[in-house]
Amino acid sequence: MKKYILSSMFFGASILTSCSLDETPLSQLNENQAFSNSTLTYVNSVASVYSSIGDGLYGGTDNIHTLGEFSSDATMLPGRQGDWVDGGKWQNVFLHNFQSSVDLYANVWNHIFKIIGNCNSNIDKLNGFGEEYQGYVNELRALRAMYYYHACDLFANVPIVTSSSQSIGDVKQSSRKEVFDFVVEELTEVLPTLSTESCVNETSTYYGRVNKGVAYMCLAKMAINAPVFTTNVESATSLQAFVGDDLSGECKASESLGTAVSSKGKELKMTVDGVTRNAWETVIYCVNQLEGLGYRLESDYTKNFAVANSTSVENIWIRPNDDKKYLITDYNLIRSLHYNHAGGMNYQGWNGACATVRAMNVMGYGAASQDPRLAMNYYTGTDYTHDTGALVNDGATSKNLEYLPLAAVVDFGDGSDPHDVKCAGARFKKYEFDKTSTILGNNNNDLVIWRYGDALLLKAEAEYRLGDTNAALADVNQVRMRAGADLRTTLSLNDLLNERMIELAWEGQRRQDQVRFCTFTQPTVDRFVGVHHNAAAGDYNDDRQGWTNVYPIPYSVINLNANLSQNPGYVN
Repeated sequence: MKKYILSSMFFGASILTSCSLDETPLSQLNENQAFSNSTLTYVNSVASVYSSIGDGLYGGTDNIHTLGEFSSDATMLPGRQGDWVDGGKWQNVFLHNFQSSVDLYANVWNHIFKIIGNCNSNIDKLNGFGEEYQGYVNELRALRAMYYYHACDLFANVPIVTSSSQSIGDVKQSSRKEVFDFVVEELTEVLPTLSTESCVNETSTYYGRVNKGVAYMCLAKMAINAPVFTTNVESATSLQAFVGDDLSGECKASESLGTAVSSKGKELKMTVDGVTRNAWETVIYCVNQLEGLGYRLESDYTKNFAVANSTSVENIWIRPNDDKKYLITDYNLIRSLHYNHAGGMNYQGWNGACATVRAMNVMGYGAASQDPRLAMNYYTGTDYTHDTGALVNDGATSKNLEYLPLAAVVDFGDGSDPHDVKCAGARFKKYEFDKTSTILGNNNNDLVIWRYGDALLLKAEAEYRLGDTNAALADVNQVRMRAGADLRTTLSLNDLLNERMIELAWEGQRRQDQVRFCTFTQPTVDRFVGVHHNAAAGDYNDDRQGWTNVYPIPYSVINLNANLSQNPGYVN
């Protein structure tokens, strides 16, 4: 009996159904009934795929956002005696000990290809109806392309599968450049047919769906990363050009290495809306298109993450969330807050994730020049008291809880100060706490995937790489002015990278940015050769070749298909 991808290779877990659709699901209808009219066809094809996204993109514990954040220089989950060790899992992620057998990578891979498989299945069904539902087909093609963007970014060499009838034996591994080309081609082909209706406003029929703005943003992401994504990963040194040379612990972006990346982007060509441009020009074009569609910076940075953020004019793509229908559990707040802090606001906290010391240094913590966005994104000191109404105990001593941003370390040894163990690290604050939610963790803030603030900084980077520093500086200062930060008078590649860390804190963009700016493999004040770690974790992986710039393909996936091979540098 033929084994098909939909049932075996890519569906490592059962289909998630986070959307509580009122209509009868496909499993309870025969196919003639399920596709008997336009409404049922949408519900049982396009809507069913969006429902299956669940928290695999952003929200849960093992997801795309997690891989983008916790391996970076900005965020970590320290080992705190009595609170966090988790078998060394998160310390290994932070210390770049990526193993193909770890469930985190398998869970993310399975989620990505589950959505791709769902898209393929429904595209095949809809194609059977001819041209009548071509709009739905194109929307699913765009969503599938976006998930291949994530696969290209995280795993590089992945299979391109476009049909639900393709057997495992027929699946072949594609090069990273082939995946890049596929994503760009798919998005540019369907772009003219996508809706311009808002997918952020909850009153819109496109709420949470892929529209023209989302496609332009994905193309901008493909273009800005084109020098990385078009470099095929064939050996452990394939990504050597993206290995930084700063071993001081300051983890600064190099202008000389950046020049090589910038030159490659000028040579790479992309055709969008019928015009061929280089990669950096394509970024600028796509962001200008976003502006033409009405996206702009909100006057208030925090509005993008408020409980009622569906009216944001800045958010480009979100995961709908509430405590009644969508039910995406956002663990970022839960796993970061100290339990006594969370308990004081009738919530739950696991006293784990925090900002790195490096992130605090970049944001100017404690200095006269401290960036205003630090206080918008992080709890520090005792500023949690506006949630609890009073000071709370640190959970270990007679002292009060006080978040200590500069005390964060990878792991606390047995001789550590118990107050530091419980209090170290600035904590997650980005999203407004939802006091109206009736279900723990299921808040009414929609989860922001992409927004115009990110896009404007991508445009500034592209301008800088093209040599137009004045235009880049003007765009960066737009973002800084909105936040109330002092305006910059000069600009460097490292300034651009720092600006993205500050503006996009906790948003899951950091790893990708670091790879592109050639800093991902550099040591920092937090992680370096010889840094103390839990016995359950491995030493800091001081990769000077570049192979850790992509994650390993999960062993469970390779074991299913002999046509797939491991990414270079990793051992199955």
